[in-house]
Amino acid sequence: MAKRPQLSNNFALKKCSRRGCTGKDRISQLPDDILVHILSFLSVKEAADTSVLSKRWLPLWRNVPRLDFDATKQLGEVAVHEKLQKRYMKKYVRWVNRTLRMCKAQRLDQFRVCFDLNKLAQHDIDKWLEFAFSRQVQRLELDLLEGGERIQASDYCYTFPAQLLGLNHHVHKLPPRWHNFKAVKVLLFKSVHVTGEVLEFFLHNCPFVEEMVVHGSETLVNLEVVGPSLKLKHLEIWFCVGLKSLKICDTNIVTLRTSSAHKLLLSNVPMLIEVDVGGHPFRHILDTIVPWGSCILSQLEVLKIHAYGGLEYLEHYKFPQLAKLKKFVVEVLANEDMSVLGCTHVIGAAPQLKEFELKLLWVDPSRSERECRKAVRCPLHHLKVLRLSGYYGRTSEVELVRYFLENAMVLEKIIVDPSTQYVHRHRVAPDEILRNFAKLQLEGEVPPHIELVIL
Repeated sequence: MAKRPQLSNNFALKKCSRRGCTGKDRISQLPDDILVHILSFLSVKEAADTSVLSKRWLPLWRNVPRLDFDATKQLGEVAVHEKLQKRYMKKYVRWVNRTLRMCKAQRLDQFRVCFDLNKLAQHDIDKWLEFAFSRQVQRLELDLLEGGERIQASDYCYTFPAQLLGLNHHVHKLPPRWHNFKAVKVLLFKSVHVTGEVLEFFLHNCPFVEEMVVHGSETLVNLEVVGPSLKLKHLEIWFCVGLKSLKICDTNIVTLRTSSAHKLLLSNVPMLIEVDVGGHPFRHILDTIVPWGSCILSQLEVLKIHAYGGLEYLEHYKFPQLAKLKKFVVEVLANEDMSVLGCTHVIGAAPQLKEFELKLLWVDPSRSERECRKAVRCPLHHLKVLRLSGYYGRTSEVELVRYFLENAMVLEKIIVDPSTQYVHRHRVAPDEILRNFAKLQLEGEVPPHIELVIL
């Protein structure tokens, strides 16, 4: 066998010798468990690459308890050239299978699969899950989005194997090694068909589950998150179009993100401080969350709304008091010179607000020659940061900036990001042009004691 090539580092050795250093490889002299811990901060590929350093490093990566199968570069290529998907999927599956055969870790802190996979890889993914659970995995992530960003077509989605948990249509019993599931703390399923029964199994049989994320599952119909004994802190249910009922009661959940607020029954959640809702026009969203009542709305510290449109509806909507709200984020599809002053009605209902962010996703932007309108004056005594993403320089955006300059008594910073203007992957205008336009338009508006940051 040929001798392993040694990596040259003559410059570093000479530099060390001047300081009285012997030039020895002190890192390799560390105990195995420390080196394995260092490697655990790397992706699988990066950790495996260290095996070329020396014989000392050759077996170490196999004991790493964190298996992050990251293939971001290949995902980007698949997103641009869809014909590559099948070939790259086969290569990805072979890579994971080969790695798992070499893995010697007895416990897993993380098992992450992130690639454009579908039901064609059902058998392999099932085996990966068995492997992860047999090592008492703590963080399990199956991110199978098409091209890394879109929900897979329902007919092609991978289906979580309920039988792995001892669940089927006839008999419900704990699997023989059910204790292997008890270590789970985080579950993330994107473009994975999973049922409420499966999710509730994890909630009630895994005492450490703190975070649960589900995107794009059409088989999720009903889900109940009920009971003070649950440790769940973060729940995210997004674009699960088959969902009929989401019940969250008598729990200590802290953050909630859902595009199915209209299906939500929410009560007795005293620790809930952050809500992120979306997937519908503004009127639909507001008509859904306002009936939650003051007892829930008044305890929120962060509110994020993602709407398809209807921002102008806010101008005629009486919003309840948001006594503790500190951060308010609005993301909305913007068209032509649509007014954004409706946001100020919600802001006026939040006396403790410190940060406001508006994200504009353009459909058909245009600049008009009309004069700026003025919103009703409402002193903001705590607001310090204003962030505008997707800034295009329309009259309506200038109106909003002027509103904050006139009403925010302690405003410290305005952050403008003109680059995030994408609808269906099409850029509205070159970033540099938008950046220069924002600078030209706003530098004369913003006084010197307020920091203006144009990204």
